[in-house]
Amino acid sequence: MSNLYDDSRYGLLERHYFDQISGNMQADKDLVKRFYPKGPIYIKKFGVRHEATQGGTETLISFKIDGTSVATAVASTDSAPWAIASKAVNHRCSAGSYITISNEGSVATGTVQCFMDYVRKYADNWLYTG
Repeated sequence: MSNLYDDSRYGLLERHYFDQISGNMQADKDLVKRFYPKGPIYIKKFGVRHEATQGGTETLISFKIDGTSVATAVASTDSAPWAIASKAVNHRCSAGSYITISNEGSVATGTVQCFMDYVRKYADNWLYTG
């Protein structure tokens, strides 16, 4: 075992906020087209934060890794601002993989911001050998 400090060894949890999505969220449309994290990472949680009261509908926000859905959050758009809907993901995202977030439900209006909590996992070939 190396005596160097390694964030992944201590399970340092990081949060990434995606760009704010406001206005009309079309049904079956990508909210985040492709996001390439500096990986590999282990994603713990995905969530949607409501930033403004919306049009009184409920929609499904899907979190995908390489096009495969790994979590779906039910975003109740008539909830109070700053309410959070989240789901546990517990999925590894390899280096070079991409993340897509899409609206799988009905048309919704308002402002939301998606986020993910993750832990960095370093590849074996990144280890210090000196």
